[in-house]
Amino acid sequence: MKWRNAAFILLAWFAFWQAGLQLQDRPRPDETSTLRVRLPAPVQLAYAVGDPYLASNLNVFRSMMVGGSVTEAETYRVQAQLQLDAALFNPRHEDNYYIAAAILPWNGYVAPAQQILQMAADSREWDWMPAFFYAFGNWYFEHNMVGAGKWADVAAARSSPTNARALRAMAGRWYEQGDDPRLARGLIIAMQEQTRDPELRRQLQVRVERLDGLVQLRDAHSAFLAKHSRPADSLQQLVGYGELRSLPIDPAGLGYRLASDGRPVLRLLNEPANETD
Repeated sequence: MKWRNAAFILLAWFAFWQAGLQLQDRPRPDETSTLRVRLPAPVQLAYAVGDPYLASNLNVFRSMMVGGSVTEAETYRVQAQLQLDAALFNPRHEDNYYIAAAILPWNGYVAPAQQILQMAADSREWDWMPAFFYAFGNWYFEHNMVGAGKWADVAAARSSPTNARALRAMAGRWYEQGDDPRLARGLIIAMQEQTRDPELRRQLQVRVERLDGLVQLRDAHSAFLAKHSRPADSLQQLVGYGELRSLPIDPAGLGYRLASDGRPVLRLLNEPANETD
């Protein structure tokens, strides 16, 4: 009976391999730039010959192939699914949680990024970085200051004494303040300095420049509030306040918008443009 099951699996794998060969020469979009397909997790596992670590590596490799110039929601939606699958196969995968923190939330996929980071933080008990990135997501994207402070403390407990002092000081600030693009910019620059991947470094630079523009808009917003005692009705009204001489150009091509309380914020990939952009 065992040899029959083995023969069946081998035959199925051979048929799958042959089907792949038949598709090799057919035209397809540039897979180094866009993502279109996410197979069900059991099929991914079968393709990896039942090895969850290999299945995780394959998904992470596909995610790393996304070009930095891509600005379409579908690619990042598929990437978020692939990276979630990778985390389910292997929650300890270092590249997976790092790419998730660097790319997904900045393109509108906060929840998948946070899920990946929490799984990494729970499983990599010796590693302070996923706990810190998860804390940052709580603070900057989810505005959960209690969660941010808690996980910054977790990161501090796993870090060196020098880093621990800085992390606990940051936890204190996060407990008491809202989102600050200057602090976010500092985190992205730190990530940029740590990565050895030139493409990821270039993508992070785009985020630094986006945050530079947001800092200018926030400063102008503060000056506008001080003079008029009310928020602006559009971004254009902020021009001429603070040091803002013209609206900043977003290198990602997404632009900025006004939040419901009148604060300038980054427009994310899955958010529609409006009259305040």
